[in-house]
Amino acid sequence: MTIVKPKKSLITYVFGFGRSNLISSNKNYADEFFYGYFHFKNEFNDVEYIEFENNVDKKIINRVLLFISKVLRKISKLSFFIENICTFKNFKKLLNTKNIIITNDRMGLSLLPFLIIYKLFRVNKSSVIVMGLLAKETNNILSHAIQRTFLNLFFLTVDRFIFLSKSEWKQAKVSYKKFRNKFYFVPFCIDTDFWKPNEPNIPRKKIIFIGNDGRREYSLVNEIARELPEYEFTFVTSEIKKDEIKSKNISLYEGSWNKQVLTDYELKDIYSEAKLSIIPIKNSYQPSGQSVALQSMSMNVPVMITDTVGFWDKEIFSNNENIYFIKKNTLNTWVKNIKLVLADNNELNRVSKKSKKIVEEKYNSKFLYSSLKKIVLNEKEG
Repeated sequence: MTIVKPKKSLITYVFGFGRSNLISSNKNYADEFFYGYFHFKNEFNDVEYIEFENNVDKKIINRVLLFISKVLRKISKLSFFIENICTFKNFKKLLNTKNIIITNDRMGLSLLPFLIIYKLFRVNKSSVIVMGLLAKETNNILSHAIQRTFLNLFFLTVDRFIFLSKSEWKQAKVSYKKFRNKFYFVPFCIDTDFWKPNEPNIPRKKIIFIGNDGRREYSLVNEIARELPEYEFTFVTSEIKKDEIKSKNISLYEGSWNKQVLTDYELKDIYSEAKLSIIPIKNSYQPSGQSVALQSMSMNVPVMITDTVGFWDKEIFSNNENIYFIKKNTLNTWVKNIKLVLADNNELNRVSKKSKKIVEEKYNSKFLYSSLKKIVLNEKEG
């Protein structure tokens, strides 16, 4: 009897929480957080995906994996969540694919046990999209040594790393030289067909702050709004609670992409009323604020952001030309600069037009897809 082996999928994506609900909903939404999945799906038939699941209460093995993940996070300061992705079902699915695209380094680290097995038997190729991997802070020499050990194992095991920040990509090539041929830079891109103003004549008078990641300066943005009572602010975040709001000029919306508290259409309406998007962040190699900044620019909203080492591409963006950089992340500096730029509508419009043009030309999700396709399928050098 002849045993027929099942045909391997060309590509299997690994997503975080929440993608399957969106994919099955058939609703219209921006495609940037699917990292080319729909473009691959439209061009090729055999494209699949898996995603993080909450498996903690299902089996004893998952509770064991949860414990292991907690220990690994504690000793390495890296984002291990093995229990959310390392299941037998996922093992079989990834075993039966030619190329794995892992859309976040957290998922990549969590899949490391599987990836090591696949590497040993050379059954597929793996790619990890990286954003802020080198920003994981350690507090002592031992923790730093353990982290480097795991990162070296990670870089050894995975075939390709696609950095979304040029700064982090350059730093990786210096800090981990022997793996530099595995490192590629592809800028994070957005769905510019979705993020465009529908009604250009809507009055724009609000200052918006959007975001949930750990690098945002939440207390600072709260103080900024209190110091500027003459302006209306809209906060879209789950990290600031109602009882923490310090002034009456703030409208607060609980926002989380994974939980879909606000739809992309509702977020688009918020952008449509904004005159300025502010992104105060902590200094690190994580490209914090990247998606919000690009969405803002695409929606004709100029961006003011902290100048950090992790800003994604300082060769393209220039202060007072297509973006506003804040060098000193202090309350006085932010308040002074906000007042300054909002006092000149002509200058604000000039910066807005330039930033929108750059996003349309260089940060369209179709460009990200074409770049991924070359790297993943053709394995050209980056």
